[in-house]
Amino acid sequence: MSRVGLAKALIGEIEFPIWQGGAGMLAFQQAEVAREFDRFMTPKPKFSGRAAGLWRVAQGSNAVVLKKIHNGGTHTGKQLGNQLDYLFSKAAAVFGNMADLDPRARTLNGDQRKVIVDQWSDEWTGDPKNGHTTHLLVSFPFDVSGERGRPVVEEWCMEMFQSGLHSDGEEWAYVAALHTDRVNRHVHVVVNNRGLENGDWFYMAKDHAFNLDFMKERLVEIAAGQGMFLDKSSRLDRGVLTYGPSRAEIERAAREGREPVEARRQGRALSDALDHIQRNIETLRSLAVVATLISDEDLARKIEAAADLLEQGGIINHRNQEIVMDLDTIRNRGDLANAFGNWLDESEKDISRLPVQEQREMREELYGIASEIVRDLGDDRGAQLMHHAPRTPVYQVQMDGDRITIEDKHKVIGPDGSKEMTAQIGAAAEKAGLDPIVIQSRMVTGAANAWQEREWIKADILAVADAKKIDLSSEEGRGRAADLVDTFYAAAARTISRAVPIEQEATSDKLTRALSAMADSHAQHGKVEFQNDEHAARFGFDFRERYGENAMARLATGDTNALAVDFPDAGQRRAIARAVAAAGESHQSVGMTLAQTRQVKEKMAEQEADEHHVSRNKDLGHEL
Repeated sequence: MSRVGLAKALIGEIEFPIWQGGAGMLAFQQAEVAREFDRFMTPKPKFSGRAAGLWRVAQGSNAVVLKKIHNGGTHTGKQLGNQLDYLFSKAAAVFGNMADLDPRARTLNGDQRKVIVDQWSDEWTGDPKNGHTTHLLVSFPFDVSGERGRPVVEEWCMEMFQSGLHSDGEEWAYVAALHTDRVNRHVHVVVNNRGLENGDWFYMAKDHAFNLDFMKERLVEIAAGQGMFLDKSSRLDRGVLTYGPSRAEIERAAREGREPVEARRQGRALSDALDHIQRNIETLRSLAVVATLISDEDLARKIEAAADLLEQGGIINHRNQEIVMDLDTIRNRGDLANAFGNWLDESEKDISRLPVQEQREMREELYGIASEIVRDLGDDRGAQLMHHAPRTPVYQVQMDGDRITIEDKHKVIGPDGSKEMTAQIGAAAEKAGLDPIVIQSRMVTGAANAWQEREWIKADILAVADAKKIDLSSEEGRGRAADLVDTFYAAAARTISRAVPIEQEATSDKLTRALSAMADSHAQHGKVEFQNDEHAARFGFDFRERYGENAMARLATGDTNALAVDFPDAGQRRAIARAVAAAGESHQSVGMTLAQTRQVKEKMAEQEADEHHVSRNKDLGHEL
């Protein structure tokens, strides 16, 4: 059951869109946000960086380069001044988060550079090993102009250093210079490591929020949002077995009028590189299967060709042309997780159109295929979830007409019972901020596995946050949304367990037996009495606990549907209602007033008379 708080347990695994919340909205226009939301709601595996990168490479993307310049940090104001003098002597454009920076300027003059040096260095203390600043270089493929590359880096810098999205609100001062003096346009970014808000230190590390792989991935994603198809692949990913030339070698070659010489890998480095390429070949073969699944045979052939090229010792090179894709193609086909997620989503929709009895078998086949693929492409967790059963009862249950199934337990609850159950669960969903129709549609077949259940939970958290205006950018907001979702799951589980006990509930079994016995006793003796008022009070408590606080009041109005999940037959429910009313007459502690007991008798008599009238007319052949 969901009492452990499944939504709250999973919320830490869910990667919400970076624009969720306040500051991130600066990065996107409203229409863009809507598209990003739709993409986020598509179920997507967490493929390895290798698989995602090679998927792009095989389609013709070119690599964007992000480097942290070795020994590029400055220790003194003088060093910073010299660095800025060099960077802005070649600048074709300048940007940053300094208040007095002119975004139209091509460079910074001496006075402006001095202001930056003085402002930053005045607050420096000590002598950090890597300096008080960080120097980053972003380099674009040869066919990307400075005019196209600059907005990408501007948005990226804003997100990394200014938005506070990845740093609990901390911001850092930075300044950047666009250089266009080489074939590959590039941007130098200098960051003051001392935080502006809390004084937190900026640094990059493998297991830190700011790691090179993540920062490159965001560059690729932001570029895609601006219509540029890039990737974060390395030279080795493309089959290049040599090291790139050092800066010293490049300068020496320029002086000597020759091409730079690339250093060869040797020994263990060469062996490791060959192993890396072999793994890439295997990954590409799996990606070709994905391309076939999404019915893109042309792409499948391209990927197979790339794998063959690497296998023959060749190099994947797309420098002969710029690959042109529209925004939707880049988002949907250019991103591996989106492409696979869209295929999975469309397959789910196709299955949902089949007869209900065929859907579960088809889903098992679908996720059998999908789990093998996602495991091959680096998402072991996703593959496991596809083989595990869902855990929360509302997504375990299958409701087929008047029949309910959960955990291989079946029960016919009749049309009234089915109507009552869906009404109760729908009311609980609406109270939480969820759409009852969506929940009820999911309950027809239930979640195919824990993977699909997880996607539904993610959707529920977002729906609740939207309905209740909860900001998911804060831990408090995420916790509140998860609590509301878990509260709904718990309420739904209680409703479902009244029909089919999810865990053996002796109290429920005892109550239904007691109600049947009370009806028999009332039919024979015309009254119902408990051993004492304490027993009567316990019965009243158990009755309300199982059928709802307003269950006795509903009986007084003639509504017996609260009992329908246990007693599908309307005649049996009327007999039980009379017995409960009789117990209420004998014991005030049952919780039914004398007025209510009289109303129950009247309503049950009316219903019985109406049913007798209908039955008699049918027997006489009258059409009603």
